[in-house]
Amino acid sequence: MKKRSNVKKVINTIVVITLFSKTICVNAQDGFQWFDPQEASFQVVEGQAFPHENKGNYMRFSNDRMALLPSGVRANAVHSAGLTLRFHSDAPEIRVSYVTTSSNYAMYHMPSTGVSGIDLYATDSHGHSMVCHGRYSFGETISCTYQNLVYHNENGYDYELFFPLYNGVKSMKIGVPEGAEFHFLAASKEKPVLVYGTSIAHGACASRPAMAWANILKRELHLPFINWGFSGNGRMEPELFDMMTEVDARLFIIDCMPNMNDIPDKIVPRLTEGIHKLREKTDAPILIVEHDGYTSEETNDKAKAEYQKTNVECQKAYQQLKGEGMKKIYYLSHEDINMNPDATVDDTHASDLGMTIYAKAYSKKIKKILHLKK
Repeated sequence: MKKRSNVKKVINTIVVITLFSKTICVNAQDGFQWFDPQEASFQVVEGQAFPHENKGNYMRFSNDRMALLPSGVRANAVHSAGLTLRFHSDAPEIRVSYVTTSSNYAMYHMPSTGVSGIDLYATDSHGHSMVCHGRYSFGETISCTYQNLVYHNENGYDYELFFPLYNGVKSMKIGVPEGAEFHFLAASKEKPVLVYGTSIAHGACASRPAMAWANILKRELHLPFINWGFSGNGRMEPELFDMMTEVDARLFIIDCMPNMNDIPDKIVPRLTEGIHKLREKTDAPILIVEHDGYTSEETNDKAKAEYQKTNVECQKAYQQLKGEGMKKIYYLSHEDINMNPDATVDDTHASDLGMTIYAKAYSKKIKKILHLKK
């Protein structure tokens, strides 16, 4: 009887150890241990305006809030633009496996690496940031593998993973070799910069997620950003301003003019009413941004006249607010942005060069507004 009792104790011990091991990582296979960001005991995903409402998903809005959005916004809100997560590892190889909400991995003017891909950056103990480039396999499950990672006199790096710009993410797991160090890092608790805009803010047409202008600024300024760019639907509708009033942001950016060309008469009332709503709830600075123009304006008078008319109305709204004595409102003009004719893929959507131009203009203005070091 005693022998059977000892055997039973050993078996129970093995079961306990096995169960404990499974709580450390999702599973181990092919010599890799896998980790699910949603299994972390703290907030990992960064870039969600209402993270307490988004537990267990990679959405920009909860299902309840999605129901309140205009239909055009809702169709774009499923995309994970602007979301990131961070972790620490010393692994020589990192694998990321994820499932997207759509199998349309690319667009005619934007590659799959930007639409549905991810980006990974490493930061050493001195604050030096380095890009990692992986190899993709697109299928029902997308995988991206980062190999031959080296650590120069370091006990691992902090990594930041940028989510797809024009696709949503259903699930994700991150794998490292067994024995390698790995742990998630908490999302920033700092006040974010909230960007409300159009397809350009959404990320069209960056070649990869970290090259969207808001993500460039996030990396440069080391501030959390919330991306409310909605392709074709940055229309300054009241529902979006209502939700903005619930966000404790350090700066609000309104960059909707490229979607207002067909309704220029709506610019002044929508912009002024929306900003009045914000001012009732917050004294955070607000940056109003003009249409950056069309790169074919020298050969297309109609396109030139359209954006110029839009910017005239935008300027009217700004001057009206200033005339009312509104404080902490700022303006970024078409001339400030100074878009290069070679910096778009189709007259308006920015290439990586265009995104860099946008980020440079924004950086200069934001540093001045927030009194950041130059």
